[in-house]
Amino acid sequence: MMQQFSLVHEGITHYADYEVCDDTLLVYLPNGEIRRTELRGLDAESAARPHLRSYVKNTQAHGEIPDN
Repeated sequence: MMQQFSLVHEGITHYADYEVCDDTLLVYLPNGEIRRTELRGLDAESAARPHLRSYVKNTQAHGEIPDN
């Protein structure tokens, strides 16, 4: 089942979806990119959060997300 989570970075809320297939986490980023992680006992949302954080920081560094 698809789940959504959010991350607040510098006052802006960002969203991503994720789902778990067997032991594989699939994170659907706002740009359409899909990232995969083997969970091996990790909590799915906790494992998904670094993917969104990395996406936000990288896009902000390239001027794609406005700074506050």
